[in-house]
Amino acid sequence: MREEVIGRADNRITAIYALCEPDHTPRYVGKTVRYLHERHKQHIWDAQKRMRLPVHRWIAKRIGQEARLVIKLIEYVSPGADWAAREKYWIKSYREAGHDLLNLTDGGEGLAGFVHTTERNELIASKLRTGAWFNCETCTTKFWRKQNQITKGNCRFCSKACYAASLKGISRPVPALATERGVKAAAEKRRAQTDCKRGHALSGDNLYINPRGVRICKQCRRIHKAKAKANG
Repeated sequence: MREEVIGRADNRITAIYALCEPDHTPRYVGKTVRYLHERHKQHIWDAQKRMRLPVHRWIAKRIGQEARLVIKLIEYVSPGADWAAREKYWIKSYREAGHDLLNLTDGGEGLAGFVHTTERNELIASKLRTGAWFNCETCTTKFWRKQNQITKGNCRFCSKACYAASLKGISRPVPALATERGVKAAAEKRRAQTDCKRGHALSGDNLYINPRGVRICKQCRRIHKAKAKANG
């Protein structure tokens, strides 16, 4: 069988394959000189290691949904033939047919020992990178923010120091919700008190509740009245 020669160092046949949805819709085109089931398992292993490529995120999502990941052989490329051209051909053909492939490039990379160019690495990095450049409102330094930070609004200052500097001399109003919570907490603390600040019991004959519903110590009330009369 032709599969038996895949992976042999002296006579390697390259398999062009597609990773597909459960309904066999192609989502990713790749090549391998290994057995297809081995490459299949390697894709799943990479996705479980939370690698960053879109194909890995797609596989991880399908695994979470307990969906069946399909790998389909497209064609074999004979030893010495231009497998890169065939991979590019199939990526282009699927895209022209309207399939939303997860490949970041047009294909042709991946040869063992191949050193990728700076331009190719930058192309992939630019497609993985999400975010934008901003100028700091305090020091005007240009800085990068990821999309998740932009969504949260953390894109005005380049550092915590610049953020802190922007607050100097500016009064920040306390949110109404914080004020409401503070008032409630203070009221609950007062209701939980069993003694006044002088140690008198806030209960029995010593407890006075004024028209506003505030609990008052009668002994302290008499002391206040005596001081007011003496100063009077």
